[in-house]
Amino acid sequence: MPTRFRIGVLSAALITANLCAPFPPPAAAQIGPGYSIEMSRMIPMRDGVELEAWISKPDKLKSKAPTVLELTQYDIDGGTRRDFAAFVKRGFVFVQAYVRGRGKSGGVKTDNLGLQVGRDGYDVVEWIARQPWSDGRVVMYGASFVGMTQWRTAAQHPPHLAGIAPYVPIYPGWDIPNTNGIPQAWTTVILGITAGRSYNNGFVANQDYWMGKMLEAYADYQPFTQLYSAIGIEASDWWMLDEHGEKKPMLNVWMDHVGDETFNLAAEPKAVDFKQMEFPVLTATGFFDDDQPGTLRYYRHYMADAPATAVDSSYLVIGPWDHGGTHHPAKEILGLNIPEAAIIDMNKLRADWYDWVLGHGARPGLLRDKVTYFMLGADEWRSAKSLDAASSGKTFDLFLSAPEGTPRDVFHSGSLVEHPLQAEPPATIVSDPHELPELEVARYLKDEGLTSEFRDYQKRAIVFHSEPLTRDVEVAGQMKLKLIVQSDAADFDLWAQILMILPDGSTVRLGEDIRRARFRKSFFEQELLKPDQIVEIPFEFYWMARRIPAGARLRLTVAPFNSPAYQKNYNTGGRIGYESLEDARVAHIKVFHDAEHASQLILPLAASVSPSTGQ
Repeated sequence: MPTRFRIGVLSAALITANLCAPFPPPAAAQIGPGYSIEMSRMIPMRDGVELEAWISKPDKLKSKAPTVLELTQYDIDGGTRRDFAAFVKRGFVFVQAYVRGRGKSGGVKTDNLGLQVGRDGYDVVEWIARQPWSDGRVVMYGASFVGMTQWRTAAQHPPHLAGIAPYVPIYPGWDIPNTNGIPQAWTTVILGITAGRSYNNGFVANQDYWMGKMLEAYADYQPFTQLYSAIGIEASDWWMLDEHGEKKPMLNVWMDHVGDETFNLAAEPKAVDFKQMEFPVLTATGFFDDDQPGTLRYYRHYMADAPATAVDSSYLVIGPWDHGGTHHPAKEILGLNIPEAAIIDMNKLRADWYDWVLGHGARPGLLRDKVTYFMLGADEWRSAKSLDAASSGKTFDLFLSAPEGTPRDVFHSGSLVEHPLQAEPPATIVSDPHELPELEVARYLKDEGLTSEFRDYQKRAIVFHSEPLTRDVEVAGQMKLKLIVQSDAADFDLWAQILMILPDGSTVRLGEDIRRARFRKSFFEQELLKPDQIVEIPFEFYWMARRIPAGARLRLTVAPFNSPAYQKNYNTGGRIGYESLEDARVAHIKVFHDAEHASQLILPLAASVSPSTGQ
């Protein structure tokens, strides 16, 4: 599943966050590419460090031009996607600059997740504005890590920054390097891609290696603190200072601060920063994007606090894409066919938006209101004045039910019903850290996608089905699952998945989520369970919009979470990342589903729209 190995982001195009459609070849009368590149130009920062940049300019530039800036840790030569050409052909100068510690740039990579990358972004923007070819207006481009550098730069308020377009931006401390308080193994892959000073696209393509190493560490019950060395990351390459001022592997320093809000969010833009962002934003994410949580957190803070004049020209686009597909939508994502209407030219959208905010063209037609979203099933674009306005405010609630207590398996499942039953014994889930369930399914992992259902057949899973729907149901927003539980262990991890089962028997994943019991209130608030304590474990799935057709059923599966792609929970309530197999405790988790303690699935119903306008 993507929460285990983030398979949806395993292409070089995805990681570089620079996907785009290839630009059409030049007209027959044109000789040459139509642009020139100035390679390895060094840009001075305020502290004397220099950053390496490649500058691409339209040939025969007769007047000063606006500039598109990409501040990246990946590559600056355009070798991955040649995305710069699409903008240079539109009359922009395109500057790709390496962050610290990459390429020929000075400094150390450690600074690139803190405030320093924003200060450097400020300096690069203002350096560009002083160049003889610049008209003094700079917009920013890029996604993933490069989306984050845009927000960090924006928080520094460069006077000549005219707009940013952060797609699927990572949010350090919020959606990486932990998911809901559970440390991600995927971080080691990012560190491998950027090991040394080059972009290691061969490494990211070698899934057999790094997935195999994760599986080895999992099978050997290795401490999570050793994962970076198992992958092959040199500790002196990616490091941070601990509280004693000593260098430690970056991954381990972050893990030492799981649940520490002050540490995790130290460098995030604050309300006072957003209030001074007097420039517009175009941002995008996908229903299946692992960095959707960060994208929406940035967006919501900006819309709440930025000046009204900037907000008026700002937009969010959200569609049926994964992390890479948000840059360059494809016809298929993880085995799921994507409607033709959702496959749009993202680089054209960005360039058109840049032209509009710079006063050179009309507003892109797709952007009819503040939020543009795709309704799967209806297969059409819709718009709303806000993200919340895409939902009606009404919900479709289904309660877990199983008269026997614990459903036996997928063929003898519990039910999802519209009213809770008065008295039913609870279901029991057994979470045993000694078990290694992923070894049994490892041969399926590479092919796992959005239409897979083999995890519903896990030995420890409990499954619930709804009756076939009697009418179409349109959902828009974040589905939620509230599990009322009790356990004999102080801590445990659970995974939940919602599938749509179509009348022909095929399945489509609507959402999945993982939760750690100690972080049930917030992943910045740890509270271990007490003996016999009954608590709520809240699950919240990614934002999506879909018409579920009449005749379809919903399947909810809940199981212990025990994966090589995340730090193993030994159920003791001990220090995260430092427990061992000798400490392991088998957790017996009761999931209640009676009227007094009703566990329920909540689906947000979509707002009604005008058939003629989609609004």
